[in-house]
Amino acid sequence: MCARIHYNIDLNVLKNKYNCKKVVNDDKKNYIPIIFESIEKSIADEEKSPQKIKIIQVCLWGINPFTYGKFDKDIALINARLETLHEKKSFNVLINKNRCAVIVNGYFEWISSESSTKKVPYYIFNGKSQSKTPPTVKDEEVGDKVKKEEKEEKEDLAQNIKTEVKNDEEVRSNEDTIESIYNNSHKRKKVVKEESATKKIKTELSSEAEHEETHSFIILAGLYSISNKDKSDCRNTIITTSSENTNLKDIHERCPLLLSENSLYLWLDTEKNYSDIIEKIKEEHIEVCNNLKYREVQNWKDYSNYQKEEKDDSILKYMKK
Repeated sequence: MCARIHYNIDLNVLKNKYNCKKVVNDDKKNYIPIIFESIEKSIADEEKSPQKIKIIQVCLWGINPFTYGKFDKDIALINARLETLHEKKSFNVLINKNRCAVIVNGYFEWISSESSTKKVPYYIFNGKSQSKTPPTVKDEEVGDKVKKEEKEEKEDLAQNIKTEVKNDEEVRSNEDTIESIYNNSHKRKKVVKEESATKKIKTELSSEAEHEETHSFIILAGLYSISNKDKSDCRNTIITTSSENTNLKDIHERCPLLLSENSLYLWLDTEKNYSDIIEKIKEEHIEVCNNLKYREVQNWKDYSNYQKEEKDDSILKYMKK
């Protein structure tokens, strides 16, 4: 399942990237931004036929179930199983006209540890943007420089010794001496240079990975509902599916239904029936999953979006029991 996500994305970036026309509820902190498609008339030209536009709306995570109001206990459905979407009354009324995309930097899952009863949190993010080949150019440059220095020093030693010896036997003996002296005197120097080069490359890879983790994002397939009484009252749920046949199966048996850049537009198109597109969506999901990476969470502060004083006034205070 997917119960905790992380996003720190500028809504204007999403608006420009996906050609969205409106941003709604952008002042609500700790809500989730979703993208959906709507058919609206042009205010400037009322005679013009309605146009399909994409809208970003910041909404509350958790759809009210079909039985909402019938029981005393309020329940928010944050996940919807793909396998039973068409069967559940809370979701089957939404799968054709109320599909949305939830754009996040990543999400979290917890893995049971063999050595402890405490579960270990992992952060899952998009790794597609990272180069598949390590930056070996600088490593080669360092290696070439080391080899050049070794060759020059070796030639100098040989020249100095050859001027002092008189016969071939002494030359051969001294050549062995040169090799021994060279190997012993430069062994540590060579190791230090190699370690320095390795550390330099590791630092560069770490920097690239950090940039990738903070600047990439993933697209989750979801459903949304908007109150008829209050259009700003928007809620969403994230669709989950089996993680079988993906590289996430070792993390959790289920994962969010993921969208690619191509399947995003197919999913948002309200003129297409759910049953006609879902197989294509699932095919793309497998490919996107296999580009994801994950790492153990070391510090939760790395994923904080707001300062503490802002959190005190957030929606989270209403969720505490």
